Amino acid sequence: MLCTWFQQRREKRYQQGCRDRMYGVRPQMDDAAYLMGYLSNRPEGLDEVVQHFSTVEDYLTWRQNTLKSRYP
Repeated sequence: MLCTWFQQRREKRYQQGCRDRMYGVRPQMDDAAYLMGYLSNRPEGLDEVVQHFSTVEDYLTWRQNTLKSRYP
């Protein structure tokens, strides 16, 4: 019974994290289940790509070269 209560609580926090992300609310808790819900299924953004470059200028140079090769 206690195990079921913990599972229900975890699922509730996960769903709350999903809802907060969907509505654009900043994270409200540091609970692991909540954060997993908040961070799940997020679209990959610019931060995910830029982190591989030492400077923004390096990223912009790479991006410009990539676009030139696609559209000569």
